[in-house]
Amino acid sequence: MKEFSLRRIYRFTKMMSYLLMFLTMIACRVCSANESLQVIRTIAPQSENDTSHQYFINIIQLAIDKSTEKYGEAQLVLSPYPMTQARWFRLLEDSTYLDIIWSGANKERQDSYLEIPIDLLGGILGVRALIIRKEDRLKFKAIKSLQKLKTLTACQAEHWPDASILKDAGLTLLTVNKFDTNFIMLTKGQCDYFPRGIHEGYSEIERYHVLLGDNLTLFDDFLIVYPFNMLFFVDKGNPLLAKRIEHGLKMAIGDGSFVKMLQQDPITSHLFPLERWAETQIFQLDNQVQHTRSNPEYTWLLRQFPFYERLDFNINQ
Repeated sequence: MKEFSLRRIYRFTKMMSYLLMFLTMIACRVCSANESLQVIRTIAPQSENDTSHQYFINIIQLAIDKSTEKYGEAQLVLSPYPMTQARWFRLLEDSTYLDIIWSGANKERQDSYLEIPIDLLGGILGVRALIIRKEDRLKFKAIKSLQKLKTLTACQAEHWPDASILKDAGLTLLTVNKFDTNFIMLTKGQCDYFPRGIHEGYSEIERYHVLLGDNLTLFDDFLIVYPFNMLFFVDKGNPLLAKRIEHGLKMAIGDGSFVKMLQQDPITSHLFPLERWAETQIFQLDNQVQHTRSNPEYTWLLRQFPFYERLDFNINQ
């Protein structure tokens, strides 16, 4: 009962914080109508356990800070409530409720919205380790081919582009609507693994140990790799914001502050030094879901991984 009460208090506090952010969003819009301050609205975390949300918020803020001299002051404001990726894009249309969001790329999104042409993870979104149950570690260590992996079932969110990529490769999926449900289904044994970006799996494991028990672990003896970009998107009617964020990100890459953030952020710091991935086995998949770009800005960090030379990505502009 005590735990239940604490959860209710936490959720009430979270709801009030979203309400405060919403009121702030309205107030900022009113103020910006009379002043030069630009308000940039973005999304809330997908859930209480969305550990990567703050990482992308930090990137937007970094881009804002780096572009202030050229584009002026701006304030970042979060949406008052969580929502699915599909809803993010609906609310981005005409910049009515949101100004900028981030997502894994797919052709529909790239064609319908304005993508900012710099990968927010340097091209490593498609580098996937597996969250598994601890008792299954030996079973996964015995997997030496993609064909063997196909005999197991992956959990995956149905609105993510990854779902189509994995299905196209012949992998068996159990798709769910909510992010948290992937971990619950895995814990209950209803799927065998949950593919996660190597930048995010470790922090998610730590978070879910508190909620679900200490029975999940990250398996990275082999990696699933496919070309897949994490990008900022804005409405096509908002090219000035796209130019501002692109300018700020390029400055951050050029002066080294972007990489420094990666090395210090709790989501990505464990990736370094990159040499640790030199002998890792790779299962490479194709990605026909997105327009794969040849620009180095889409793979600026991936190119530094020692296994990059073993990859053969088809470019389908």
